[in-house]
Amino acid sequence: MLTILCDKCKSKLIIDEMSTIDSYLADADFSVDESGKIKDEVLVQYLIYRCPKCNETYKFTYKEWELRYRRSLAQDAMEYRKQKMFREEINPHAIDPDNGLEFCGQCSGYAGDGNCLVDIIKQCTIRKK
Repeated sequence: MLTILCDKCKSKLIIDEMSTIDSYLADADFSVDESGKIKDEVLVQYLIYRCPKCNETYKFTYKEWELRYRRSLAQDAMEYRKQKMFREEINPHAIDPDNGLEFCGQCSGYAGDGNCLVDIIKQCTIRKK
């Protein structure tokens, strides 16, 4: 599913067709060809997205939307890699929380903010790649 998340509340954004049409009414100059179809070169280059949860709105061109979507996919891939590492590659018996927490930044970390326990960082397979 092609989704991007709201910056404010992290809910999935939806295309707000009515807001997009209203915006096009204000922004667009419609030129038609001899058959009456709107010329592609005069089409407005953005769509308006809305968050159904917090009602925040965004105006994205396709390139902006695609960049956000690729970032979202990269974030998901990194999270899958981290989960796989914690599930299959980290020895939980070799972790002493008293050794402290340190910022690594290679993934979202054990604490979700880029920080991991020092003993996890020592075993991290993401960091070695």
